[in-house]
Amino acid sequence: MIRLMIVDDSPTETLILKRLFESESDIEVIACAKDGLEAIKLAEKLHPDVITMDIIMPVVGGVEAIKRIMSTCPVPIVVISSRLGDEVLNAGFRALEAGALAVLDKPVSITSPESKYQLKNLVSTVRAMAEIKVIKRRFAATVPVANKIDNSLKQRHFEVVAIGASAGGPQALKLILASLPENFPLPILVVQHMTRGFMQGFVEWLDNETPLKINYAKHNEIVRSGNVYFAPDDHHLEIARQTSQLVIKLTQKEPSNGFRPSVSVLFNSVAKVCGDRSLAVLLTGMGRDGADGMLEIKHANGHTIVQDQESAVVFGMPGIALSLNAVDKVVSLEQIAGYLVSVTKSSH
Repeated sequence: MIRLMIVDDSPTETLILKRLFESESDIEVIACAKDGLEAIKLAEKLHPDVITMDIIMPVVGGVEAIKRIMSTCPVPIVVISSRLGDEVLNAGFRALEAGALAVLDKPVSITSPESKYQLKNLVSTVRAMAEIKVIKRRFAATVPVANKIDNSLKQRHFEVVAIGASAGGPQALKLILASLPENFPLPILVVQHMTRGFMQGFVEWLDNETPLKINYAKHNEIVRSGNVYFAPDDHHLEIARQTSQLVIKLTQKEPSNGFRPSVSVLFNSVAKVCGDRSLAVLLTGMGRDGADGMLEIKHANGHTIVQDQESAVVFGMPGIALSLNAVDKVVSLEQIAGYLVSVTKSSH
């Protein structure tokens, strides 16, 4: 049984969430807190398996509550908040920085048809996060280069890095991208599963946290080295070759693995266009999105990397890629940036 604590200052919202989660046979709501201070006290006393946390609350806000809970009695925290403009968006990204594992949109009701997928995602995320063992730690500020890099890799000329991530991805991406040099020789294309409406703000936030230029991908845009391009809401991110240049193609084809944007759609496109000049990285995340696409890159003789189990918040996507024999190298999160720098030295 998953022991859940709900933190929200709205009695109505609390009731909606309580009814939603208590309708599941494997989830028990053990407490509801109306502000961050009460949440801190109850977390220390009850040790829930997972917490859902609102952001904007009286007395102590969600971000401060997350910081204090993660420093005293770490527990998986899922932020569930309404999109109320820049204040909530910025707070959502600060919550991820403080240790929250996901930021999800708050359901308007549990009966409206449009909320069906949203509610299902809430429940599945809480289930997945409840299994995660969070600890009081921060990743190393300096990023060592991974050892034992095949010399033949150092001689290869790669064209593009494609990265896929889901739950736990924002923190992992921030660490990797902030550790890469401004003159990184390749363009980087990223699909990060994220609640609709948060991606543009995430891109803007990340752009201030890294020496690279972080972009919200645009259709027919030419990709350039030292730039990172994130798939926008509800669009697959693909690439095409026009004359000698790689350009972005945004499409609204059917979702793949339940997602649009999909990591596998990106990887399949990169495999087709760049072949053995492809570098693919699959980070922490639930489900299997990206695993099949990574196998395509492997078959095209590109180089495939997954985050290791120890550093991944959720080892679903990397684990399935491994089970398909789609992976050339397993690298810890702290070493991925250094590894990418080392294997792309010949690509300048």
